[in-house]
Amino acid sequence: MAVAGAPAPAAADEGQLGGGGKKCPAERVLTQPPFPPTNVNLFTPETYAEASPMVPAPPRRITEAQLRVQLAKALRPRAAQHPGVVARALAVFADPKIKKVIPDPNLRAALASLVGGPSEVSVRTIRSGVYTQVVFVSSSELDPGAIAQVRPPGPRILFNERYRYEDFSLLGVILAHETLHQDPAVSPMEEYIAAALHAGYYGQVLLEWPKLVASGTELTRRTNTLLLALVNTRDAKGRQSLTANRGNVFPGGKPLANFRSIFPANLGPTTPGNPDLDAFLSAMTKTRQRDVDFDQATADLLDVKLRWASPDGRLRVAKLLQLKLPEGCPPWPTPRVPTQIPAGDGPAEAAPAASPAGHTAADPARALAATATLASVLALLGLRRTRGHRETADRPRRFH
Repeated sequence: MAVAGAPAPAAADEGQLGGGGKKCPAERVLTQPPFPPTNVNLFTPETYAEASPMVPAPPRRITEAQLRVQLAKALRPRAAQHPGVVARALAVFADPKIKKVIPDPNLRAALASLVGGPSEVSVRTIRSGVYTQVVFVSSSELDPGAIAQVRPPGPRILFNERYRYEDFSLLGVILAHETLHQDPAVSPMEEYIAAALHAGYYGQVLLEWPKLVASGTELTRRTNTLLLALVNTRDAKGRQSLTANRGNVFPGGKPLANFRSIFPANLGPTTPGNPDLDAFLSAMTKTRQRDVDFDQATADLLDVKLRWASPDGRLRVAKLLQLKLPEGCPPWPTPRVPTQIPAGDGPAEAAPAASPAGHTAADPARALAATATLASVLALLGLRRTRGHRETADRPRRFH
């Protein structure tokens, strides 16, 4: 599926010598500075001002029978490595205990779509009763611009009604993030770690289901934008990083030094981890983690060991995002790399985008904007900077 009026995707021979011949190794292509987009309409207008306005997926009839067929098709790419994954996912979708917590079939399909992935642990968390409800609610019940938040009593995971008709695989990416928040204490550090994990998982989803990237819906474009920041944050050897600075990760758009710079310079205190964090982190770093917290050590681990895809996979995702890749193979002309900018500072700090009226970064009542809201994933939708993390007396104490 293509976005109307969009430029054609990058040619398949990008990264090859002279457009043909021997393919240039992905590791070498990735050593280059951030790749610019050729189609800004895949991303948010807050990031690329010339991009078209965003609209959510339009209303459509969603039946359980249709979702069962779509769920089986979406998970088929995982079946080779995870035999029985489709049957297990369909069992989750039909589970009476899960239906009580997640009555909406599209959200239940979102949970089932996590089976066989790095956040399959979310299924056990929902089934065990950590959350009393996972439901769609009016946007008036959430922070402005939020996609989803965890709120008391319960706690409950609340999704913005605006995104009711979005693809369940996208909603599953957000749900994987939300189940990382299981207690009232939350800080920008927790959001930073959760966002890095779910951005990498979204990249994996695109490798399984490439057409999703160009669906053109609001939630797709917001998630694409977060992934763009991740894909373009690489060190000089082309390795995935969260803090390397090799130029604006949104070339030609809103200035941002690296993925880390989406978040405030002060990431706040450590917050407690949980089994979901242990499992998700282990899967995405290919390490064994147990009893970890949302702290600097976890952030440092992700900075050097976030292995959501191989170099070839990351380059394929860059092509799916329709980024312009360098032609040919090294040696390329030596790029002019800017002076290293400390994580959390630099372009995004120097020129933050305006926040919606009444919710500027300096507003002390603007407590840490919830969870995987992407609008509130501290910035990506308008590169907003939410600095506070202390709940105020006149606001309900939120679970994130």
